[in-house]
Amino acid sequence: MKILAAFAFCLVFSTVANAERLAPEQADAIFKESLSAAQAGRHDIAIRNYRHLLGTVPTARIKLELARSYFSVGEFRQALALFREVYDHPSTPKAVKRNILPFIEEAELHILRVRFGARIVSDSNPARAPSGGTIFFNGIPLEYEPSSPRRLAHGLEPWLSVEKLWDNGVLTKFNGNARLFERDGLNVLRGQFSVGRMLPSKLFVEASMDAELNEDSPFIRPTLGAWRRFTLSSTSRIGLGGDVGYTFSKDHDRSGQFYRPYLFGDWTFRPNATFFWNASLEHLNGVNDYYTYYRPSTTVGLDMKFGDWNLSPSLSASWTRFTEYDPFWRLNRKDVTVRPSFSIAHDRLEWKGIKPELTVFHERRDSNVDIYDYHQTGGFISLRRAY
Repeated sequence: MKILAAFAFCLVFSTVANAERLAPEQADAIFKESLSAAQAGRHDIAIRNYRHLLGTVPTARIKLELARSYFSVGEFRQALALFREVYDHPSTPKAVKRNILPFIEEAELHILRVRFGARIVSDSNPARAPSGGTIFFNGIPLEYEPSSPRRLAHGLEPWLSVEKLWDNGVLTKFNGNARLFERDGLNVLRGQFSVGRMLPSKLFVEASMDAELNEDSPFIRPTLGAWRRFTLSSTSRIGLGGDVGYTFSKDHDRSGQFYRPYLFGDWTFRPNATFFWNASLEHLNGVNDYYTYYRPSTTVGLDMKFGDWNLSPSLSASWTRFTEYDPFWRLNRKDVTVRPSFSIAHDRLEWKGIKPELTVFHERRDSNVDIYDYHQTGGFISLRRAY
């Protein structure tokens, strides 16, 4: 709730001195009394006074202070209605909107937070297919043709997120998305349902069920996970966690135990610039050792703001090592995958909380087995509901 302190500065654009049916001195006295009552935890008095002021002085400042008091006593529907009213008003400054948004998100979480959007995708190699050509085995040339051709494709990726924080502190979440292309072999449907809770020790524990439907090898994966974040300073945080589960695949050979410890963090080194990173070590112990692998990976990036522009460059890399010796290639397969990306959005391009964002990327995998090499370049426009 540290963000509450920012309201005092950001909301000075509105004042109770414009009262028409109350003398300015009366309105100011009632307003100060209400602020003092709210600070002392007497939100019943603050709500009564703010509602009285709102009938005579319907300013954004009064609405926001009333919303804060409603929020503090758990009247989330009333608080949400007032927060949204101020957020959607054309005259509300962007700094105020940025401070309101976390309150909207948390209030929605207590009621039912629904997020949705879609990506309009253009991809040079959505199947991640290698180029094909001639490969040599023991000096013998062999012609290799990938199962899926490399060609430009356009698609749509709709997604939906539904979250609810219950009175007992349990958080339930559903996330679903689809990857839709003209060619059926590229289509994917994914879903996840999870139940979690923040313990008094600030450790978040969660049980989830992931599922993916695809042409190659559909699977389900029940998982148990936990994570905790630590505040290092007013500008930096670090966290650690882990997941453990079991993958049940239609292709039984790809089934197996799944482990993933991870670290993450962020550092706000400028008022409008935040560095973020994460690192993980993924391991699948497959029923068939051919599919058993270790995969360390990392992502680094920046969230920056220049005027009304929001920019986010990032770089992801992973190193995959398969443990089974391949007698055909006479080696253990090793892959290196690198993916730089860049996202851009503009504050003024927003309607009722829906904001577009453009992302471009390039992904490349280099393997010591040439048939697994691939590269792809693409981009997508995301339309997402911010609240």
